[in-house]
Amino acid sequence: MGQDQYLGPNPGRRGTRSAANSAAVSIALPNNQERAERLEYLEQYSCRPPPLFLILLSCSQIGVFIYHVVILTNEGKPVGPDGPAYVKGPLIFNPHKKDEVWRFLTYMFVHSGYFHIVFNVLIQLMLGVPLEMVHRWWRILLIYLSGVVAGSLTVSITDPDVYLAGASGGVYALITAHLANVIFNWGQMEFAALRLITFLVLAGVDIGVAVYYRYVGDNTKVSYAAHIGGAVVGLLLGIIVLRNLKTDNWERYLWWVCLLIFLGLMIIFVVMNAVQIF
Repeated sequence: MGQDQYLGPNPGRRGTRSAANSAAVSIALPNNQERAERLEYLEQYSCRPPPLFLILLSCSQIGVFIYHVVILTNEGKPVGPDGPAYVKGPLIFNPHKKDEVWRFLTYMFVHSGYFHIVFNVLIQLMLGVPLEMVHRWWRILLIYLSGVVAGSLTVSITDPDVYLAGASGGVYALITAHLANVIFNWGQMEFAALRLITFLVLAGVDIGVAVYYRYVGDNTKVSYAAHIGGAVVGLLLGIIVLRNLKTDNWERYLWWVCLLIFLGLMIIFVVMNAVQIF
């Protein structure tokens, strides 16, 4: 006798949904090898484990920002779109307290004004959560935090008298990690060229604005060096740690080159900062 098979509630609905999904895929992608490669990348999106790293981090950053707004308001310094930032606490990167080494990382929780926090949170969620769904949270954590530290290490050397607040180093690491993802998975990704152009324009415009305010704005010290430091590390680590669904020979050589460059840069900047501090 045959065994009964449990199909769950509403098996007809599941069949209809599957048919609709197949039809949508057939319309969106050609029925050829390119379609199979594109589907391979789309199938990597998963909520197991859930992409919680950047969501929880963003909630923490918003919570700290609200706390700082309350403190500054009570001191008679209302916070507007462009600041001020709370510079008295133990989190901001203070150029006069470099021996408190945790500040090289914790400045990512301090933001200067509503525009600063909103821009950083929106960008890191829009770019970071999809990366987490494909490449898993621990890879994105490594890229993001490395970008934050690279930003402060770079600023400490190139702009040594500037206070540093915000998560721009981590955000730019995510942007350039996306570039690495697009380059390595070009054949498996939908609208790869459009993604590449979008990320380049977004990064270029924001760095341009940062440079303008740093040298032209009225008494505004925006350190674009943190953006550049985070971007370089994000690109290198994106190539090193993100998943490559189809590896070619030239990509293996590029992986080793990027690993050596990343390690070399980090060692050089850590040593230079250590010499300053100690």
